[in-house]
Amino acid sequence: MSHSYAEVSLPPPIARELSYAVPEALEWEIELGTLVLVPVARQMQTGVVIALHSHPPDGLKAEQMRPIAQILDSEPLLAPELIELCRWMADYYFSPLGSALAAALPPGVQLTSRRQVQLSEDQPADRPADDVERRVLEQLDLGRPLQVTTLRRRLGRDGLEGALQRLKRGGYVDVRPVLKTPKVKTLHEQYVRLASSADVSAALEEIQRRAPRQAACLSLLVECGPAAKKTLVDQGFGYPILKSLEGRGLIETFASEVARDPLAHIDNGDGLNMELSADQQRVLEPICTALDEGTFCPALLHGVTGSGKTLVYIRAAARALEQGRSSIILVPEIALAWQMVRLFKAHFGDQVAVLHSQLSSGERYDTWRRLRRGRLRLVIGARSAILAPVQNLGLIVVDEEHDASYKQEDLEGSHPLMYNARDVALVRGQRQNAVVVLGSATPSLESYHNVQEQKYRLLQLPRRIDDRPLPSVEVVDMRQEPFQKKQRALFSHALRTRMHARLERGEKIVLLQNRRGFAPFVSCSSCGEAVECDDCRVSLTYHRKPESYLRCHYCDHARPLSKICPSCGSAELRFEGAGTQRVEEALLEQFPGIRVIRMDVDTTGWKGAHDELVESFRRGEADVLLGTQMVAKGLDFPEVTLVGVISADTGMHLPDFRASERSFQLLTQVAGRSGRGLIAGEVVIQTLLPEDPVLRNAARQDYETFVVQELEQRREVGFPPFGRLVVFRWRGQDEDQVTRVAHAGTQHLGSHLKGCGQVLGPAPAPLAQLHGHHRWQALLSGPSPRDLHALTARVLPDLRATARQGAVAMTVNVDPLTMM
Repeated sequence: MSHSYAEVSLPPPIARELSYAVPEALEWEIELGTLVLVPVARQMQTGVVIALHSHPPDGLKAEQMRPIAQILDSEPLLAPELIELCRWMADYYFSPLGSALAAALPPGVQLTSRRQVQLSEDQPADRPADDVERRVLEQLDLGRPLQVTTLRRRLGRDGLEGALQRLKRGGYVDVRPVLKTPKVKTLHEQYVRLASSADVSAALEEIQRRAPRQAACLSLLVECGPAAKKTLVDQGFGYPILKSLEGRGLIETFASEVARDPLAHIDNGDGLNMELSADQQRVLEPICTALDEGTFCPALLHGVTGSGKTLVYIRAAARALEQGRSSIILVPEIALAWQMVRLFKAHFGDQVAVLHSQLSSGERYDTWRRLRRGRLRLVIGARSAILAPVQNLGLIVVDEEHDASYKQEDLEGSHPLMYNARDVALVRGQRQNAVVVLGSATPSLESYHNVQEQKYRLLQLPRRIDDRPLPSVEVVDMRQEPFQKKQRALFSHALRTRMHARLERGEKIVLLQNRRGFAPFVSCSSCGEAVECDDCRVSLTYHRKPESYLRCHYCDHARPLSKICPSCGSAELRFEGAGTQRVEEALLEQFPGIRVIRMDVDTTGWKGAHDELVESFRRGEADVLLGTQMVAKGLDFPEVTLVGVISADTGMHLPDFRASERSFQLLTQVAGRSGRGLIAGEVVIQTLLPEDPVLRNAARQDYETFVVQELEQRREVGFPPFGRLVVFRWRGQDEDQVTRVAHAGTQHLGSHLKGCGQVLGPAPAPLAQLHGHHRWQALLSGPSPRDLHALTARVLPDLRATARQGAVAMTVNVDPLTMM
């Protein structure tokens, strides 16, 4: 059936759905999910077809509708089920549909036009009298067409648009949209093959004596089939040989699409022992049963660290592949993605794909296309991989499901789609009758509560593989440790003693310090002020490597370290606290000859860095892996027998109701890196708060006690999982204006409550200033998700209109994981 009209969703900043006429030539090509180029005002923009109709939309006449300009891909990029999932995301998270669709598309495929101005060939001889018009022509007289944005930058905005329109009507200039070159496109490589009409046997006899290299090349093509030109040249068959054979009509050249494979450098090495323990077999059975029945099954796999959850994932994915179904495996960190990729690739070979932000645009584009076409059926990736275009989805695994990295949290407030990949996974699984396995040694309280409410099935792995013991944990009170050089010691006597013993035996150590840089802040002994970022009003972190400087970890502003206090002019500056760089320096001083790998944001900022550092440690090229929280998550090193937590107090008492939960999870997870091999492990946790119940429960690895206590506190205040939250945040450069709009918005919100919840605030956000913007927020809480969603939908248009009038930006964060 042909369709004459299409509804097209456009990404931000337009973020609207517009209707277009479908030209007759495109009627039989266009489908749902097609990427199209459409006119918007005076520009051309890329959009996604989300609906097709045979009649114009209500209120519009056919002659009023502008036509679609072009179809940009030979096949629809988004399947109907993904479009519907994006509709749900846009509705639930109060985001533009275009933002959700853009998140589901491969990077670099969107096209945008820019208006370009050039002199007309037959322009009038006389020059206009208007000053702006004359200045425009003077710029164009230099000989090159210019974009309108360039003219605006050179001449200013005042009067420019009107001048361009008058110049166009007067025949002086032409203004037309020009498309920017797409960032990615299909990569092709030149191949050669035997010509279909060639008599190869006769030709070989003829040229064997006179041109033996040509004959050898021809014989290779006969034996092996088509080959890349570059490969033949590398084997000694140069371009003159190929050109001669092509001139004789014996071979022909053709272009073949080449997939940029980010996994080409990874060998299919040794995988896990596929023999299941009794516990693993018990939890795998209901997963396989649900896969066989093709029914939606949400399950929480609660397994202690080292209990073999990854093998359960691999066996479940194998069952899905046997059925011709696809699997998505989500991991919270890129470092974990590479470890998981290596294990899965050892079992499934070239069926494995990987998607994450550190791939090049070309690699992500090619991987995305192969998944869309069903050529790959198993994808591993971070948060955005939940929108991978796999065919016939059967299994979704969310490893370390408790991790906050699965939630798109945008402190600056510029990201319009703040979704939780774990929750999207459950919705996608339900819609496609897939099994969803949420795995963790420290499940989130929401998931644990859903088990209690019988929404999820509980699967447990209570023991480590081969019944290996959990590591013994010692909590050290750092208040009792002697000072060194008038500063608190970084390493307690207990930790130093155990490190010496492990190093002498050639065993490996993991150290956690969840602060990067050298010192988290620099303060003045005279006035007591800390050196702050001018734009964010947070303490600047001192970095000593690769050079000495201060850096803001929120806006990334950096400046040289001054010896003078900016507040009082004193020279009495001192470094406070310890980051990973300082710990690394202390290790090298106190343990001569020690080999240290530091893994934090500063050392992993380029493609492949995580994998390179992890594999280097695995190969035994270092004795100690030191890092921030990324060393705590899922890494499996059987040779690690000691874990040290330099400061367990970091983040424990932040102004966030989830601070205790996060601290418990982090300490439990990092402790689980120890003793995963044949040698029993130890953990030393250093703290200034040794009696803190969260820390004590983590030291005992007592998840049940922690959960019972934490759930009771949450129940008393109605916080998740016993209620839902929505954060409304206002930001702008004028503090008074932000404050005024936040109070007006919160008052309007409160007037519509009608008993379905409560509003807390407004108040300055815990990070009250970021990137030069002042930030205020209000918190809406209530027991009913449905009522809270309806209330937010009802008041949001008014809140946004008030914010726009006050030149204040506003964002909405549904189910926030941080209050920052």
